Amino acid sequence: MDCVICTHKVFVTERIDANGRPYHKTCFKCSEKGCRLTLVNFHSHEGRLYCQKHVPKLQAIISPLNRRRLVHSSSTSSSNLSSEGSTSSF
Repeated sequence: MDCVICTHKVFVTERIDANGRPYHKTCFKCSEKGCRLTLVNFHSHEGRLYCQKHVPKLQAIISPLNRRRLVHSSSTSSSNLSSEGSTSSF
């Protein structure tokens, strides 16, 4: 089998299998800064290897249309709560 990173043949004694893909021990490193990885500390994102420190952070994407819905729904919820509170009697 060939190493995913360098595409050279991987022999059993130098092989690491991660995510079902073969790597050389020397090729199994962080894509960002070249940090050495192990099977315990590696992360994979979009086919690339990362250490914990350099793994890309996922960000939520809120489109302007969804943002308006979120703002509108939260303002109607709070107005419903305030109107319910004013009509109740103890």
